[in-house]
Amino acid sequence: MSISGKSPVIARAGSPGRRTRSPHGRLTAGIALPAIGVAVALMVAIGVLGPSAAVATFPPAPPWPPWFIHAHVSPVLTAIVSWLAVPIGGSGVAAGLVAVRRGWRPSPRLLISASVLAVIALMLIPPTGSADMLLYAGYGREAVLGYSPYTYFLAQLKLSGDPVGAIAGLGWLNAPSRYGPVATFTEEVASRLAGISAARAIFWLKVWNGLAYLALVLTLDRLLRADASRRVRAHLLWSLNPLMLWAVMAGGHVDGLAAGVGAAALLAVDRTASRRAVLAGVLLGLAAMIKMPLALFGAGLAWAARRSPRALAALGIGAAVVAVPCFLLAGRASITTGMGVATVRQVDYVPWYAVARVLHWQDPTARINALGMISFLGLAVILLRRMPPGPGGFPAVRVGLALVLALLVVSPQQRSWYDPIIFLPLTLMPASRLDWVVLIRAAAGALGDLPSLFPVKSDASWLAETGRAAAAGIVPLVLFVAGAALLWLCFTNDWRIVANPAINAKGHEIAAEL
Repeated sequence: MSISGKSPVIARAGSPGRRTRSPHGRLTAGIALPAIGVAVALMVAIGVLGPSAAVATFPPAPPWPPWFIHAHVSPVLTAIVSWLAVPIGGSGVAAGLVAVRRGWRPSPRLLISASVLAVIALMLIPPTGSADMLLYAGYGREAVLGYSPYTYFLAQLKLSGDPVGAIAGLGWLNAPSRYGPVATFTEEVASRLAGISAARAIFWLKVWNGLAYLALVLTLDRLLRADASRRVRAHLLWSLNPLMLWAVMAGGHVDGLAAGVGAAALLAVDRTASRRAVLAGVLLGLAAMIKMPLALFGAGLAWAARRSPRALAALGIGAAVVAVPCFLLAGRASITTGMGVATVRQVDYVPWYAVARVLHWQDPTARINALGMISFLGLAVILLRRMPPGPGGFPAVRVGLALVLALLVVSPQQRSWYDPIIFLPLTLMPASRLDWVVLIRAAAGALGDLPSLFPVKSDASWLAETGRAAAAGIVPLVLFVAGAALLWLCFTNDWRIVANPAINAKGHEIAAEL
């Protein structure tokens, strides 16, 4: 069955050492890094200024990070700074991608150094843009005390008078952990290192994220070092992408750790090598035991090893070596709650809920979940057949990307911090119009998450109204348009691929086999 229909348009990338020559290329190159730097600086400033509408309140543990002051920033200023950071950062990435296509080749060492500085700066400030890390600290504390976060709720920890439980927010007090046993293990280790300090636990959790983030920065740089344009593009999409830094480092979400391990699995698999398949299976198991949706990468791994029964068996054994002990140690509850079976809460900016409001559906969750699943299956088939060819050296990447992209585009549960599982495999794909679809989706989702941070009751009524308008109208519309654009590109096959012709030809050979 052919996957690609007519051949996409292929444009030859600039030579590795070429500098930007067009005025438009110089302009976009001049915008890219300053805009990214401003966006990261705004994120750091939000955290350093301390508890606010965007930064959760918890007692510090000097001299340990997170470091911050109590500036008592108004909700209005917090909202403005947060909302500015997202479009400025997204525009910087977009400008950089355009400049790369026009010959911009900045020093990889400069990009890596800037990424290291950004990661460290965001690692040393409080969780910004989300309070989920307070939940992580609570789950780790429960594990240290001998309780299971899948059966022992944070409300119970809070009522016990525990100092870590005291900081838990109201959103998930009476719900179990939604994360897998490996995530719980990382939280427990952080809690053991931190003692009774929630601040130190949060810092150690950020350290795990920072190490994983930078490991991928160096891995991508090494893998793509032979192609200057792909190398710079990967750093823009991941290493210096403010949208990813905001989700993984500023917000501290465990999704970044899961996506990093899952991406490592996609890179490790080989078509026939059993040892590589065992490693890929172990990494897949670890990723899925952090967050279950990462199991979708397993389809890409199985496709890559499909012609070797030994490699397929090794892949399954590697995943089982991780998953089986995790479930046995964590118990049945870790499957029914921690692995994604728990009830999904409504996210107002998801297009499905905008449709439900227009059609006046009462209690639409069950209907929307069913529509989301059906749409996921249909979109997955379309993307597998029509998405651009993948990188020849990494046969699992294209299938894995197609499945997670299909899931997140139509999922009733959208969060901007889920997007690392899209961006990481995207960095290895050839540059195409798919870059713009994914970038626009990520920026819109990040904006959609921001209004929920700010209190509705404020002296500035326009703030709450702006947040509601963005969450209920503008963001769902942008996400819908991005999804429609993805379908249009699939049906027209007009991806405008920019790639090394030799690499792209190898990708076409793999795509044709599907």
